[in-house]
Formats: sequence, structure tokens, C-alpha cells
Amino acid sequence: MTQRSNPIRRACRDCGARRRRGATLIDVAVGSMLLAVLLIPSVHMMGKSKSSNHRLTIRDALVFEADQLLENVKISLADDASFDAAVRLPTDRSAAMTISDVPHAMSRVRVSADPSVAPTPLLTLVVDVWQDADRDGNLDSGEPVETLRTQWASP
Repeated sequence: MTQRSNPIRRACRDCGARRRRGATLIDVAVGSMLLAVLLIPSVHMMGKSKSSNHRLTIRDALVFEADQLLENVKISLADDASFDAAVRLPTDRSAAMTISDVPHAMSRVRVSADPSVAPTPLLTLVVDVWQDADRDGNLDSGEPVETLRTQWASP
């Protein structure tokens, strides 16, 4: 007995042989172009994100140190004698600071009497903390800086 081949089965086998199992060169080229168009801006944004994150880390460290310095000045002025001395003689001190996240950090503390409230002595406290990039000890434009200002009344 001979087997006859079924024409429908043969047609399905031929369809399977013609079915594509991979991608053509044009599909690969178009996919590569789309990937490049999407990937290049994202790489650029990753670089900008890293730069922004670095600036934010520096700013956060500067604000923290300025706040600590301001609180230390307030504590030192809590004594009546030191407060009265600060009212009579204004101070302006600059000093180098050691901050792990900010190399070459500097600080400046200014304490002066505020004459706007005549009967009661009032001090104005200004704290600047900056990254001294050129290491000259002066605050220059372009250097990251944080400034805190407050007023302190007699204890």
C-alpha cells in the first residue's frame, strides 16, 4: 500500500518552510538606529544628572556646616559678657574648614550690632561657607557658597 500525500498537508509544510525565523538586515539596521536615537540623549542626561548630584552634595555639606557654625556662635553669645563685648566690638573672622565632601572649604563669621532697635541690643550674625576653588582665601564669583543670616537678642 502506497501512501498518498495529502495536498493540504504539503501546503502547510511549504508555508512553514517559507516562514521567517529571524530578522532581516533592514530590521536590524532600523532597530539599531532607533536604539541610537534613544540612547544618545539618555547618556547625555546621565552625565548632567551626575553633575547635578555632585553640586547638590557640595551644597548640602555647605549648608550643614554653615548651620553648625551659626549654632556655635549663638552658643558662644549666650553668656552676657560675650554678648556685650560683641555689641561693642564687631567681629569678622575667616578660617579654613575640614569638610569631607568639600575640599578647600572656608568659612567667614560676621557679628555686628544692629542699630535699628535702639533700646535693646540686637546682633546680626552672618555666616558664609564656601568652597575655595582657587585657594586664595577669598570668596570669588563662581565658587559654591552658602550664606546664613540671623539676628540674636540679648540673653
